[in-house]
Amino acid sequence: MRILLHGFGTFSLIWRHLIAHAQQVAPAIEWAIILQTDHHLETIRQVLPDERILCLEHHQAHERDLRLDLSCLGAYRGNIHADIEAEKVAFKHRPAGTQLARAVETYRLYKSFAQRFAPTHLLISQIEGFEGKMLTGLGQELGLVVMVPVNGRNLGGTFFASDACETLPDHRAATPELLARARDFVARFRDRPTSAAGRPDDPAADGPILGTFRPPLAVRTRRFVARAARRPDLFDREHLRTSVLINLPFLRDRMWALHRWRAARIFDIASPDQLPERFVYYPLQYTPESSINTPAPYYVDQLRVIDALRFSMPHDHLLVVKEHPACIVVRPLSFVRALQQRAGVVLTHYRMDSRMLARRASVTVSVSGSATLEAFLFGKPAVMLGHSFITPYLGGAAPISALRERLAAAIATPPGDEAVATAVAEIMSVTYPFVVSAPGLRDEPVLRPGNIARMLDAIRDHAVRVAAGRAPLAGAA
Repeated sequence: MRILLHGFGTFSLIWRHLIAHAQQVAPAIEWAIILQTDHHLETIRQVLPDERILCLEHHQAHERDLRLDLSCLGAYRGNIHADIEAEKVAFKHRPAGTQLARAVETYRLYKSFAQRFAPTHLLISQIEGFEGKMLTGLGQELGLVVMVPVNGRNLGGTFFASDACETLPDHRAATPELLARARDFVARFRDRPTSAAGRPDDPAADGPILGTFRPPLAVRTRRFVARAARRPDLFDREHLRTSVLINLPFLRDRMWALHRWRAARIFDIASPDQLPERFVYYPLQYTPESSINTPAPYYVDQLRVIDALRFSMPHDHLLVVKEHPACIVVRPLSFVRALQQRAGVVLTHYRMDSRMLARRASVTVSVSGSATLEAFLFGKPAVMLGHSFITPYLGGAAPISALRERLAAAIATPPGDEAVATAVAEIMSVTYPFVVSAPGLRDEPVLRPGNIARMLDAIRDHAVRVAAGRAPLAGAA
């Protein structure tokens, strides 16, 4: 195996430990990595030689020298314009021509590096913007096995998608053993739902926390300033804003607390007894965020979703909207107030139980959020407008032109218990017991020896199963 890694942000630290572990237990695997910036370059150099590392910012042309040449995209399998829309904030405030020229330049640099290394597999840490989404199309163009780790949400664990839409592997299968486990899981979930975070219960069991190789704040600040001075054309104010929020948590938390206090006062429904008799439930998603920017950039403006639902829901229903608890600290108050001016929309308090709403709603709708997965596990109707791994089990992404019919059909035919169990069994069949997420989560479940070891085992097993095209082993989850 020759694996090309995409080192997005602090995910590079995970790959550093993964490579070091693989060099001990699986030395036949060859590795190379793409880094966006040189933040973690010295850390990666501890495990890889320079010829196996591409640091993007060291090869990007100065803005005055940028040239747009779309002819190099002739064989590209993605859509460069949709890829750009996967960005959250950074990069998006630049002129459209600069965005496109930078995107094409990045594609060309990544393709050239990949062709020199000649990988068999492309492992993308997380599709968190333009580069990750573009790499899935590039990997398909080059005939690589694309692996994008996807959190199993309430089901736990991680599986590998081959695209930006969380598509489940073709070799999934609901064996009798997995069906029995799935039925048991669904019964337990309905009695006591699991968290959508999909994190292990006891991270400490995986051993001590591994090193983060993080220099002191003063050193990081000095490097940031030096980098901005060296390449002012690559400086992005969003990176500065994010860095301030991360490194000054006291200031950040005070700002967020004030915004939460203001936003929490805007609602129409304070308690379950005030809910309409019949309603469609739409929980707002965190935006801008990769979970919606990547699979469905058209719906980043969620007012488009809300208007589509208002115009398509049954006439005797209201649309109940609930704010995302994490987004209430950053979403503009003007957006929330705009919801209250749309006929047919009622806004619940952001702390109202989302699972209770899904159980009482005629149908739960989301672009790509986990609320529809939870509704499905409860055996309640759900419709998705975008893509996630649960979308195929809900009839596929609903186009706006057919939304009225899809809502009516979902309300009339909720999923049966056996259909739910079969879906869960299929997902279990390709899911592995490891976690991939940016380092720094509570209790640090990622940077631990046991998790890194299971991650490597999962990569190797998935590669074998993709190559063989055979049915999964029983109990793979």
